[in-house]
Amino acid sequence: MIKNKGLRFAAGAAVLLFIMVAMVWIKTYAYGHGQFVDGEKAFKANDLKTAVTDYETAIHMYTPFGGYVDASAARLWEIGQGYENVGDYDWALIAYRSLRSSFYAVRSFYTPGQGWIERTEKQIDAVLEKQKAQNMNTKGQAAPAKTEAAAPASK
Repeated sequence: MIKNKGLRFAAGAAVLLFIMVAMVWIKTYAYGHGQFVDGEKAFKANDLKTAVTDYETAIHMYTPFGGYVDASAARLWEIGQGYENVGDYDWALIAYRSLRSSFYAVRSFYTPGQGWIERTEKQIDAVLEKQKAQNMNTKGQAAPAKTEAAAPASK
């Protein structure tokens, strides 16, 4: 038993703070994992547009040690690759941009998924070039180039 009232108050406050942080972490982890599971169901049902949304939301629910985050990123990459391989560059860009922006959305004093961000930035540029070439071939003339907005700077 702590006899000093100030020390007892500080210890109680620390325990309460720990419990509150743990509750928020558990809730965030559970919701993110649930979104990943929903994404997997949509992916297996070949509802890729819904899967993109579910995986994106799962990454938005980033928690340290949340294994579903990397799995969601890998699925978004896979979906983007699939759309790119069939020439659906609009949806490929949606998948890649969802992946990139999800990691930017959860950054704080560090940016998780830095490798994914760098990888998708290169892929977005490549897909934009393919899309530009496709537009030129279908219209028989030069299409206006789409430009990618500058990515936010890392903290």
